[in-house]
Amino acid sequence: NLTVRDERPVVVVGSMRNPSAVGYEGAANLLGGFRVAADPQARGLGALVVLNDEINAARDVTKTNTFRVETFNSGELGFLGYVDSDEVAFYRMSTKRHTARSEFDVRGLTTLPKVEIIYTYAEAGLEAIKAVAPASAGVVFVGTGAGGLSNAERAAIKSLGPVDSRAVMVLSKRPGNGRVVARKDYDAEGFIPGDNLNPQKARILLMLALTKTRDLGEIRRMFREY
Repeated sequence: NLTVRDERPVVVVGSMRNPSAVGYEGAANLLGGFRVAADPQARGLGALVVLNDEINAARDVTKTNTFRVETFNSGELGFLGYVDSDEVAFYRMSTKRHTARSEFDVRGLTTLPKVEIIYTYAEAGLEAIKAVAPASAGVVFVGTGAGGLSNAERAAIKSLGPVDSRAVMVLSKRPGNGRVVARKDYDAEGFIPGDNLNPQKARILLMLALTKTRDLGEIRRMFREY
């Protein structure tokens, strides 16, 4: 979604049941994926995930159940449309930058900057911060509430050195819905709000951002636009 610089749709399909199971849905999902990829309406919509007769945007979609066929959804934003017997029906599209409008180009790269994820919780130890952050180009923190960190965690991060010499740090959140927004106190400490991206997707965006720049202002812009 961030690196295929073309308006042709990239459609990801799969199945929740293996071919020997009763109710195997893989063939139907594959057919749905072909129909979406061939539909002129899908052009320019970026990477799409098609399962269970539903079309989701790659930026928003996530797996929400370990076994159920309706596992892939986009939370409160909703999916883009249906793949029904009569037609492929779209109802909305993502307004975020992707594919043909992306500034990221990984052609020629063999590795991406190292970005790790640190999960925070009540009375979390500080060992992970002290061990992981100095060895990484970036860190995504899975904060409590709306992406918050404890005073002890913030102090441990501050002890790592000046903002411009340590790993670039992004704040994400545990809930499936909602945004992490800018706050003056966190901005002053060099943290970048991860908007509504889940930690895994924030990590991917930060890895790509770090191929372009370490300027925090520029990376904040990227998290707003993508």
